[in-house]
Amino acid sequence: MSENNILITGCAGFIGSHVTDEFLSSGYKVVGYDSFTYAGKESNLTNARTFGERFSLVRGCITDKPLLLETIKKNNIKWIVNLAAETHVDNSIASCDVFINTNIIGTKTILDICRETGCLLFHFSTDEVYGVSPIGLPFREVDALNPRNPYSATKAAADHMVLAYNNTFGTKYIIVRPSNNFGTRQHSEKFIPTILRSLSSGKKIPIYGRGEQIREWTSVEETAKAVVHILEHSPINEIYNITSGMYMKNIDVVKQICKISDLSFEDSVEFVQDRLGHDFRYAVSSSKLQKLGYFVSVDFESQVRKVIENDFGCLRHKT
Repeated sequence: MSENNILITGCAGFIGSHVTDEFLSSGYKVVGYDSFTYAGKESNLTNARTFGERFSLVRGCITDKPLLLETIKKNNIKWIVNLAAETHVDNSIASCDVFINTNIIGTKTILDICRETGCLLFHFSTDEVYGVSPIGLPFREVDALNPRNPYSATKAAADHMVLAYNNTFGTKYIIVRPSNNFGTRQHSEKFIPTILRSLSSGKKIPIYGRGEQIREWTSVEETAKAVVHILEHSPINEIYNITSGMYMKNIDVVKQICKISDLSFEDSVEFVQDRLGHDFRYAVSSSKLQKLGYFVSVDFESQVRKVIENDFGCLRHKT
């Protein structure tokens, strides 16, 4: 195994492409692996391709064990950074079959390969595995998991599989649980792209319920930097929350983006029926990550402006 050879699954997705860019910028040789579902885009890899021979791409699903195993052996991979996942809660409520296949069976496939090859696993989870957080009590990495929708249940199951393989077979891992990410390249189904897409097309922004749900918001670029820091500085077999500590109600996110875009909030929104089982508040502590030496920066407005500039050109004249 080469210290600098890593394989990133889900490399063409939103967070995956930013993580790929950050590892390449940090001097690693990256093999990207992606099945290019609706959430993966070739355009997300534009920057990665500028690194020449240090980036290569394999098209495949993480449940395809023979292809994944061949790729890992051929490229002398030390770390598998697993970002391949189905992530949209609404889709999991409509049907969770693909979530079970990708998030659980796919993770199990990767774990079997790690067991067979000795590769180390850097696994992406989510803050949603903890469930709803009592006000004032952000979850720590040692807290019990209590997922409350089909998406987060499959991610929690994957976390348990990683820990079980470590206990049973000695598989070595690091798990990260990021809070809500936002930034350039994010799929249109997510909350902030939905806001900006609605504004750019002159349509009303749909807000679930009264918009009182509380989330933590973290720049995807900060998440990518934190990941590289964790991989380079953390002991093996650890779990880290990645979050900015910036809490905002959904309705306040909309208000701030309307203000940034110089548009009327009252004229730009409509309230719609709330999502089934919609969790009220997510909150996690990043104190463990800070003890490792990484502090997530918070600059919501400038990051939103970057999204508008890069992904929503028709709003540029308003910013």
